[in-house]
Amino acid sequence: MEHQCPNCHTALPPESHFCSVCGQKNEPILISTRQLVGDLFTNVFAWDNRFFRSIRELARPASLTIQFFAGARQHYIPPARLYLFTVLLHLAVISTFTTGSFFKISDNDRNSGKELLKLHDQISAVRSIQDTLLLQDTLSLAQQLAFEKVRGQLESRYDRMNDSISFYVFGEDPHSSFTLYDLETISMDSLANRLSDQPWHSRLIASQFVKTYREPKALGAFLFARLSWMMFLILPFAGLILVGLYYRKKRYFVEHLVFALHYHVAAFLLVSLGLIGDYFISGGWSSLAFLLSLAYIFVAMKRYYQQSWMRTLGKFIALHILYLIVSITLIAILMIISFLLFA
Repeated sequence: MEHQCPNCHTALPPESHFCSVCGQKNEPILISTRQLVGDLFTNVFAWDNRFFRSIRELARPASLTIQFFAGARQHYIPPARLYLFTVLLHLAVISTFTTGSFFKISDNDRNSGKELLKLHDQISAVRSIQDTLLLQDTLSLAQQLAFEKVRGQLESRYDRMNDSISFYVFGEDPHSSFTLYDLETISMDSLANRLSDQPWHSRLIASQFVKTYREPKALGAFLFARLSWMMFLILPFAGLILVGLYYRKKRYFVEHLVFALHYHVAAFLLVSLGLIGDYFISGGWSSLAFLLSLAYIFVAMKRYYQQSWMRTLGKFIALHILYLIVSITLIAILMIISFLLFA
């Protein structure tokens, strides 16, 4: 018994593995989650006009997902592959068109720390010269007073600038406190000896704080690499949330997962454009892009699940409340792990 190719509607004999007209693989319309993930590793960086067709179809909320489960797949990039490409593109945009780091260190503190190193060297030099002249008995009283005055001024400035920096974990009491000079100069061995009476986790947190002070941008890059994993970890949770919200629709998990993949792709592309806009043109382009992405998801939910506007609004709000809870939890776990492993 012949049937039609779901992509181009050409009649196909049952033994055909591919359509003779468009080349689409002859396979069941409802795929498994295993097949969906498998698409990720098949020619993962393929770049052809299917990408532009996919983006054009994606411009209409939920249309790409509807086309996918209608069987028209030959002309579009598989969902998992499209998502991976978009995530990489989004991370590249964030890296290129945003500034700053995740962990903020006061510029005044860092400048003061560098200045303290110079002051310490100057004080040591003045003291060394003064001691040498005293040993040689060639230092007059006036010269000695001049040396004392210069050294006193340097030490007074040093004391004023050598503030203490405290690191708080939880509560109002600081976990660790260091002077700026210590943060600039203390070795990890000296730090371990100083905190030898503290529990291992306190010593670990203190050492990570010192490393973070010295290399805030390195920590930012380290966290950025770890947080990128959150973009992949969140997807199964998004699919499960949709399963719960639309359990009466009797859809398979993979159908919700593909929908989540597609609306994440649209959101990442919109936010990426907003970040680029903020970089070249002053204004709240990224904020506007974020609002547009929310509107896109709302319309996509309405079109894909075919429910009333009010019911869709309620589930849209529920989706993002649950999504926010899961995201915060994952980010907190990743941040803590990244901070503790930062080397």
